[in-house]
Formats: sequence, C-alpha cells, structure tokens
Amino acid sequence: MNEFAKIETPIGLLGIRTNETGVYRVHLANDVQSEPETPTKNRSSHLNKALKEIREYFEGTRKTFSVPLDLNMPPFYKKALLEVAKIPYGETVSYQEIAKRAGNPKASRAAGSANAKNPIAVFIPCHRILATDGSLGGYGGGLDKKMILLEHEGLDVYL
Repeated sequence: MNEFAKIETPIGLLGIRTNETGVYRVHLANDVQSEPETPTKNRSSHLNKALKEIREYFEGTRKTFSVPLDLNMPPFYKKALLEVAKIPYGETVSYQEIAKRAGNPKASRAAGSANAKNPIAVFIPCHRILATDGSLGGYGGGLDKKMILLEHEGLDVYL
C-alpha cells in the first residue's frame, strides 16, 4: 500500500511517500504534490515513523534515521546512495569520496548523478556531499535549502 503525508520543516513543506517496504520518496518543498494525504488513522508504522523521525531531526533530537528505506535505482546509484546514508550527522564528504566508497574511484560524476537523483533526500543525506574543492555543489531543493540543512547540523557553509 502506498501512502503519502506532508510535514512542515525549516526547509519548507516536505511530502513523504512510503510503501510496505519503507520510505521510497521525499518530495522537497519545490516538488510537493497536491494530492490528498493518507488519513492519520490509516497510516502505517513506516509512515508514522518517517514523520516522527523527520520531526525529531529538525528539533535537533535525532542524528540518525532508522526508518526502513526502499531504494529502487540502478546498482551503482544504489551503492553510492547507501554510502551517502552512512555519512555521519555534521560531516561532509566529496563526490569523489563517495565514488571510492562505492567501489569505483573514477566514477565521481556517476556518484554526483546518483546524488542528484536521490529520491529520499534528508533520510539519505545528499546535502552532506560537497564538490572536491569544498564548494557546495548542487542540491535538488536549492542551495539555500542545502545550506539550511548543513547549518542545522552545525557546519559553517558559504556560497
């Protein structure tokens, strides 16, 4: 069963989609759907847990996520994003480092593409990836949102 709920956050309204496996999509503020939400009384444990964990993250009481994820992507992209998911709160790494951790040190562009197509932002913290020169790189929700997320985690960032 697919479910959908919205939650207001410091980076705007997020839309969260879950299925029987876990969270499979987070719509950032610039992409939130206008469809009806799953009624509160009908929400699964996955959706309730996802909403609770996002709320706690933005309240500053959660630094890791435990809600199950359903990441359906090509093998290297999935491998790269699973490495991104391991980056600790308040730390950053480069696209090149993610490529190396995913088993192909020469695939930093592919790691960047995987990051750009990350369907589960925040839960898979693609905001923690920087360009090799330390610049912010890109972010699907906009660089202003990436800066908010990094500053929330205690990092000093500049455009």
